[in-house]
Amino acid sequence: MFAPTLRLLPRPAFDVETEAPCGTSVAEAREALAFWRTRLRRLPWYRRAARAEARAMVARWQRRVVQAELERWRLPALARPLATVIDWWGPSRRPPLRRVTKTVLRASALARMLAVAAAAVTVAAIAVLALAVVAIVQLL
Repeated sequence: MFAPTLRLLPRPAFDVETEAPCGTSVAEAREALAFWRTRLRRLPWYRRAARAEARAMVARWQRRVVQAELERWRLPALARPLATVIDWWGPSRRPPLRRVTKTVLRASALARMLAVAAAAVTVAAIAVLALAVVAIVQLL
């Protein structure tokens, strides 16, 4: 049976175990990425230096996986733009909430008071909204 579309489908240039031109095999890169993700997930919060290292290694190996996969599928021209996107939107994009909270709470007594007041106003607004919804439902 003739299937002309099979020629249009991209075929990998080499298998997963073969080393890509970038110097890393896809299987090795995936294994290293899984290791660093697991390490990051298992480290306790107070091991900040180790967690920072694990975050950096996750970003590095994520980039290598993408680069090796693109070279495997004969698309090396996409490696640089996608690496830029991964770096910009990667796992270390936002600071942890704990760091933001510590920064605000250590700033000054006025900052702490403002944070507590903002939290109180938020809770009060949610309570008023809930009461308004209950009142509207009872009227119907």
